Amino acid sequence: MTSPTWLIAEREFRTYVATLSFWAALAVGPLAAGGGVLLAGNAYGPIRPVTIAVASHDANLAGAVRAALNEAAVLDGRRLAFTNGGARVTVTAPGPETIYLHLEPDFPLSAAGRALVARTLERDAARRASEAAPLTVRQFAAPEASPLRREPGQVARLLLMAMLWLTLAGSLGMLLQTVVRERATRSLESLLAAALPCQIMAGKLVGVGGVSLLVLAAWIGSSEALALLVPKSGLALSIITEVTRPVLLLRTAVIYGLAYAFYGSITVAVGALARDSASAQNLSRPMFILLMAAFFIALAQAMGSPSASPSWLLYVPPLTPFLLLIYPAGVLSWSAQLGLFGLMATASFLVARFAASRFALGEGGAGFFGANAAAG
Repeated sequence: MTSPTWLIAEREFRTYVATLSFWAALAVGPLAAGGGVLLAGNAYGPIRPVTIAVASHDANLAGAVRAALNEAAVLDGRRLAFTNGGARVTVTAPGPETIYLHLEPDFPLSAAGRALVARTLERDAARRASEAAPLTVRQFAAPEASPLRREPGQVARLLLMAMLWLTLAGSLGMLLQTVVRERATRSLESLLAAALPCQIMAGKLVGVGGVSLLVLAAWIGSSEALALLVPKSGLALSIITEVTRPVLLLRTAVIYGLAYAFYGSITVAVGALARDSASAQNLSRPMFILLMAAFFIALAQAMGSPSASPSWLLYVPPLTPFLLLIYPAGVLSWSAQLGLFGLMATASFLVARFAASRFALGEGGAGFFGANAAAG
């Protein structure tokens, strides 16, 4: 016999999948990814003039430096023109095993781009002479990273956090609507006659969660598919590659599930306390204000220094999922992350228990784990 939880989940899933708003939300991801592909060709900004000055007897060194700079510039989202004026890079090769690379502070490359130039020169030298001594490239005058420029990994985590917030906000609205609708039409009493409060709540969470998960999968999947149309050396491809890394996606899926369980349980509790749509909107307003505050706090952390020591706000359950996505996985040990996952799971369970008890008390039930009065 099928569990009431799955029957309720299937009903909620079918109800929302059949609506026009679901297909509109599903189309947002592919359309946004397609727009990103169309803009990719114009994403590199104006051409910046640069000059290469080589002090070496190696006639091929200037060409190798130019190729390395071009490769780094494309990945950095820039375009370079090699002329007799502009920002200057000086290359000195005192011996066959060492190159000194000096880029002026205003040279149009980020710190990551400059490091890539050094690695590219070393790689190309190793390919040309595999038996010779390895080439070492030493850099000078590398600038500090600008707070407004982000590495692909940081941008990827910011995008995943934004997708979590958007998906969460939409799914919570659907969840609140279905609970309030059933309370207003008195159909919740019929459900309580056939299922426990915890089963009803779990079914609604799973059903609406399945809808939001399908939307999120369509967004990420379309980004991955359209990445094939992005230039293979473009910065956009680097960001998309980071977004779709299996380890990062698995970690994001766990964080999303815990965030949805926490905020979804709060939403069900609000819907159980409300008697109509107007009261539900009034009761849910603090939760959505908290959700908005969590987004902007995480955004502020991302624009600051996400590689620094995590803020104490990371241990506040409503903020934990968003800040976990912003901070790199390497900043926190796995034991600390598992502890935070446990904190979120515990908070979700306590809120879910309260929400289910609201169902039972509001409709004459016996409690969270017990049968309701009508079923008895």
